[in-house]
Amino acid sequence: MQIGMLKLAGMKDQHCADKLTQALKAVNGVTDANVSFADSKATVSYDEDLVSTQRLHVAIEDAGFSVAKPVHGEDGNCCGGGCGG
Repeated sequence: MQIGMLKLAGMKDQHCADKLTQALKAVNGVTDANVSFADSKATVSYDEDLVSTQRLHVAIEDAGFSVAKPVHGEDGNCCGGGCGG
């Protein structure tokens, strides 16, 4: 079981968060999903043998929302060109 957190864009209110929660829960392999309108984040528990993060992204886009691109370094990745050094 994998737990992923995704930053979201395009939500206007709690109704949007509820709609997206249901869309994520409908994906085969997702065992639980919780979308926070206040934080613009989705926390998703899923079986990585049945669903990929790319499939989660597609479900979010199909529901009319998008995954926000992380701010430089926020996702733990760095360009290797002078970050922190």
